[in-house]
Amino acid sequence: MDKFIEEKLKNLKTNLVNRNYSTNTIKSYLYYLEEFLKFSLKNEFSPEKRIEAFLENIKSEESRRLSYQTIKCFYEFVVKKECPYILNKVRGKQRIPMILSKDEIVELLAQVKNNNHYLIISVLYGSGLRVSEVVKLKICHLDLENLKIIIKEGKGKKDRITILSQKLVDKIKKLIEGRSPKEYLFKTISNKQYNIRTVQQIFYNALKKTNITKKVSCHSLRHSFATHLIESGVDIRIIKKLLGHKSIKTTMIYLNLSENIKIDIQSPL
Repeated sequence: MDKFIEEKLKNLKTNLVNRNYSTNTIKSYLYYLEEFLKFSLKNEFSPEKRIEAFLENIKSEESRRLSYQTIKCFYEFVVKKECPYILNKVRGKQRIPMILSKDEIVELLAQVKNNNHYLIISVLYGSGLRVSEVVKLKICHLDLENLKIIIKEGKGKKDRITILSQKLVDKIKKLIEGRSPKEYLFKTISNKQYNIRTVQQIFYNALKKTNITKKVSCHSLRHSFATHLIESGVDIRIIKKLLGHKSIKTTMIYLNLSENIKIDIQSPL
């Protein structure tokens, strides 16, 4: 790799890590920056034209948006200047999340025979966790008496508190009996922390045994959690806090997914 490119990538990575960007975001930004810098070394355009020409060569709208975000960060954090090119038209696609109905959740869980696996899937749905959060859960993060779970350093390195289902308490008590509070809640047969890929495979193995034909993933359990809470009449601002969303706009999408929202407002007529 060219030393100039290597130096700039290292500089950007340091800045992103210090600002608590997620591992996946850092990986994406470094990829797009490397592509941009390679393009820049081969073309003698002005900075503004260089960025414009680079983005024009990217067919995918989403990749173009991410590339532009990367370049903006590069200018702000590394070059210490304002990005010379403004791109207003590229926006991230708002994908409609796929959810499972409550009956489908029951059907899915019925296929999970391993107690550890059953609890993992149950907590993903019942507490609205991300897979990356459930594998990092430690026993000390649980408040079984008050039915709460403390999420340490979730997305954006932020802590939050979410709910725990009463139905899981007895099973969890048996799971953690005699264990240290500092241990991971869920551990493999070899006494190691679960990795994300393993949890995803647990979900897909159970899904294959059901009659569910929807294209869903582990993250669909989190979407289902939020949607079912809205259908139960829970205030969307509370759901925002439980999910750890930065903006209420992110949570609002679940309003469109809810088919059975309880409406307690009466007409003024």
